Amino acid sequence: MSQPPPENSDSQQPDANSTQQADGFTPQNVVQGNQNRAVLGDNNTVVQGNNNLMLTIKELILGQQTTPVGNPTRPKNERILLAAVKEEVTGWLRDSLHNAVLINLDKESQPQQVKRPWDAQIKIGLKPAEPIPDTTTILQVFDSEGIAGKLLILGAPGAGKTTTLLELAQALIKRSEEQPDYPVPVLFNLSSWKDDRQSLADWLVAELKSKYGVSKQLGKKYLENHQLLPMLDGLDELEPVRQQTCVQAINRLLQAEYRCQYLVICSRSEEYGNYKTRLQLNGAICLQLLTDNQIRKYLIDTNHAYLWQFINKDPNLLELTKVTILLSIFVLAYQETFINSWENMTEERWDNISAENWTQISSSDSFNLQDLLDAYVQRMLLREINSRAYINQKIPTKRQTTLWLVWLAQQLEKEYKTEILIEEIQQSWLRTIGLKRLYRIILGLIIFSVCGAIFGLVINGYIGLIVGIILGLTYALASEKGVVIETIVLSKLNKKRLFRGLAVGSGFGLVIGLILCLILQDNQGQIYGMIVGIMFTLLIGLLFGQPDTTIETKIIPNQDIRKSAVNAISLSLIIGIIVGLIIGVIRNPMEGLITGVIFGLIFGLVAGGDACIQHFTLRLILYRNGYIPWNYARFLDYCTERLFLQRVGGRYRFMHKLLQDHFAQMDFKRN
Repeated sequence: MSQPPPENSDSQQPDANSTQQADGFTPQNVVQGNQNRAVLGDNNTVVQGNNNLMLTIKELILGQQTTPVGNPTRPKNERILLAAVKEEVTGWLRDSLHNAVLINLDKESQPQQVKRPWDAQIKIGLKPAEPIPDTTTILQVFDSEGIAGKLLILGAPGAGKTTTLLELAQALIKRSEEQPDYPVPVLFNLSSWKDDRQSLADWLVAELKSKYGVSKQLGKKYLENHQLLPMLDGLDELEPVRQQTCVQAINRLLQAEYRCQYLVICSRSEEYGNYKTRLQLNGAICLQLLTDNQIRKYLIDTNHAYLWQFINKDPNLLELTKVTILLSIFVLAYQETFINSWENMTEERWDNISAENWTQISSSDSFNLQDLLDAYVQRMLLREINSRAYINQKIPTKRQTTLWLVWLAQQLEKEYKTEILIEEIQQSWLRTIGLKRLYRIILGLIIFSVCGAIFGLVINGYIGLIVGIILGLTYALASEKGVVIETIVLSKLNKKRLFRGLAVGSGFGLVIGLILCLILQDNQGQIYGMIVGIMFTLLIGLLFGQPDTTIETKIIPNQDIRKSAVNAISLSLIIGIIVGLIIGVIRNPMEGLITGVIFGLIFGLVAGGDACIQHFTLRLILYRNGYIPWNYARFLDYCTERLFLQRVGGRYRFMHKLLQDHFAQMDFKRN
């Protein structure tokens, strides 16, 4: 089992003034762009995202700023979604380890891997596998008469399935930009399908909301009207016992009333071969391992032709590099690809290894996958970079970087995920029962203190104590999953739903107001009962009136928590000012000021403040126990610079699932 490199660990302290990226720094060979990028070659290249603070604030307040793409005759929301998917696909392809040279992989048609409606009659399913001409592109396969847009892509781990899926998505996006009636290709990862009772149609709608910000009503409309082209990756990344269940759910989706006109699915060949149920698609292809000629050509095209002599000398190494991703990893890590004796290497020796002295220092034993990945990790940790993530701060040590990546990989493996959104970190990341209890205690105390103080000041200490205890215990006992509340949109309210919400809210407000009047039984009770009734009416009206035809993409890390904070502050100010003015006129200015502050805090907590408190509490415990750094987004950006992670928008994932698995197998040892 792999181990983190030995090194004394320094603790990283929180930096209240730190930013995730810095402005005004453009070293040689750096290109500015919208997303993070890091490519290792003869000249190191690092590209970081947009750092403009005012733009970030504007994006948080006004929502997405994605520029629509495609034919203007296509509805604007579809063009925004198309732009978001295009940006995602471009980012993943650009950040892939083999982005410099994309190989047109050999493909084999395997019709026996799917079950088509007509197979029973004409026995096409019994047709043997046959190679596809090497000049055939994946788009041509997708468009072929026999497949007609319903395709299964199979292959070994690292064979290029996801890259092939992205290449197909890129071609289909171009087609959608040119043809306004063509469905929008959208990427989904099946590892996020967690509930067997949830239909794939409902899951697609929920994922559109979670990943691209498409409202559920609009997502359902897109699905029913065949305006989407789902491209599903990660079937084999589900829990093994649920993979066949997912195949059955996909088949039900294909038979549903609003069945997909087109559908593409990726899976590892070995796992798919174990399923008793076959996907009801039109055809399947299996990506083949690289040939010797393809390996040589790749090395020549990437200016590493001299490596062929080393690969060709070792049969095991040659077999490894026939896997596309491992060939890319070998090229990046060849200076460290030293097998049995690597534990005896010093940092100086690592830096001085070259192709010329390869044969003197390599052992007689053959390569294996773990050795190659170990070498890649060492190479990425030791190579010199001009980090923009930590431009003014001390960068993490090699040991800290490794440990935090091990922790991240283990959490993703435990939850059967391949991507992380910082705002989706949940209580399940706490490993021990003791830490989970500590989280609930801290959260309950914070809620108790805030709510108890507020209600105690508004009404009386006795009621404040009771309310504080009830809400504190409620959050402490029911805090399995944090709730993220996004920003309330005031500029595009749905008037019909707004009035409906005001009607519903007035009913709730009337009941709550009457209860307060009965409790207090004086003029003060009548005043506060009236205010609470009005406030609940306005709040529920705003929530009901939110536009349901907007699309909002996640463009920065932890975006939803930031929006929850903006939402809480905004509503606190609005409610606080209104209540303060009313009480100030009816009673006196001082009482109006106090009451406005109190009511503002109450509604701010309800409208997003509680989500921020839960997230802060969880992050604090993880940081204090050494599982993550304080500024997690900055660290993850740093890992993209070191070619461990990829980032698109606010999402991060390991460069490849094999690398994630490699880190997950390491031991997490802080000492």
